[in-house]
Amino acid sequence: MKFIKFVLPTVIVFLYLYLSYAGFYNKMKGMNLQRPNGENFLTFENPNNSGTVKYIALGDSLSAGVGSEKTETTIVYQFASNLSKDYGKVAVLNLALPGGTTEDVIKDQLPRAINEKPDYVTLLIGINDIHNKFTDGQFTANYSYILNELLTKTEARIVVINLPYLGSPKAVRFPYNWMLNERTKEFNGKISGVISKLSNNRIRLVDLYGRTYKTFNKDPKSYSPDLFHPSEEGYLEWSRIINED
Repeated sequence: MKFIKFVLPTVIVFLYLYLSYAGFYNKMKGMNLQRPNGENFLTFENPNNSGTVKYIALGDSLSAGVGSEKTETTIVYQFASNLSKDYGKVAVLNLALPGGTTEDVIKDQLPRAINEKPDYVTLLIGINDIHNKFTDGQFTANYSYILNELLTKTEARIVVINLPYLGSPKAVRFPYNWMLNERTKEFNGKISGVISKLSNNRIRLVDLYGRTYKTFNKDPKSYSPDLFHPSEEGYLEWSRIINED
């Protein structure tokens, strides 16, 4: 009887943890949301201004706009649109790919970005590093390499966007919501540390986590149907913060 009293609660806890974890990822994969229909190349023209700049976005599904049905509500479109207030022409190349990690940025996106000689770069990467269980050391080394390459091989102004909290309370339950949040904070600390060491005025850090944690930890309207990627409303909230400075 003592054995049963011990084993039964253990089994129940294990099943709860497993089903919570599996349920979250299975729902997200089952939805299989795609990036909004649109080209990776965009051009914004403002006849009231002069000058031409090139903007390149590096990252994963969040910069690709997965969860939004319209390109116009994505953070890349909104950032470029904001740039067009100051320039006659803004040429945009969005290299972000769903599922991307810092390793993918280094291998596939960074070489092309450097070759394009951008004037502006946005970098939002690391969510998949967390889910793919990258170590702190791996993530820090990769992030440092990316920024060093951009600083030494381009003249771009770099907007670094730290990792937001993602996961609707309807999908990510305790203890995974707590674990995911703690890991997100740890990786954001690594990002801040890398930027602090570089101490370069061409880098601007946007604290997306600090500005949106309360909203994205509670408000289901911030999420798309897979309960992980932002909704159009969520992306527009991010864009307002990114474009503030």
